[in-house]
Amino acid sequence: MGGEEATLARKGDIEVIAAGCSKDSKDVPRVPGPVWPLWKLILIALPQLGVQVLWCFIGPNSAPYMLHLGMGHALATLNNVAGPITGFFTGPLIGAASDSCTSKYGRRRPVILAGLISTWIAGMLFSGAEHMFSSKTAALAFAAPMYWVMDVTINILQTPHRALVADLASQDTMDENSTVGVA
Repeated sequence: MGGEEATLARKGDIEVIAAGCSKDSKDVPRVPGPVWPLWKLILIALPQLGVQVLWCFIGPNSAPYMLHLGMGHALATLNNVAGPITGFFTGPLIGAASDSCTSKYGRRRPVILAGLISTWIAGMLFSGAEHMFSSKTAALAFAAPMYWVMDVTINILQTPHRALVADLASQDTMDENSTVGVA
């Protein structure tokens, strides 16, 4: 560690460096604050486990629900590509939006809350499509796009949450524990 980096580490400050940027760049954001211990980071990251369980539940259960509403087998299975496709576009857009958020509650928390509320609403609408419409065709016409909306809202929920954990972790913590994510 160089002089400035060692000073930051001794003070307990967190230095956030964008990948590919030099540490001497003027546009490198620095977020002062304490270095969070690993156990606190695990507690903060724990809701991400719930999001992963949600993905594990939606994946295998959406196709049978779509089949129940009258969708063909091929389309019901093909509808599961919504998660990766919407995540490819939603992740960077929501990440940039949460990076520039200037709320008094922080950069990430308002977007996480909006994602949580919108995921709940979209999930209720998707799962209740059968009960909201009298015909299966109308329910299917509503549920199929609602599934894609629900996938977008889940991505809105999880993208800033991952960034929040990364914001709070010191560079040393990220380096020491990066193999946990790979294993």
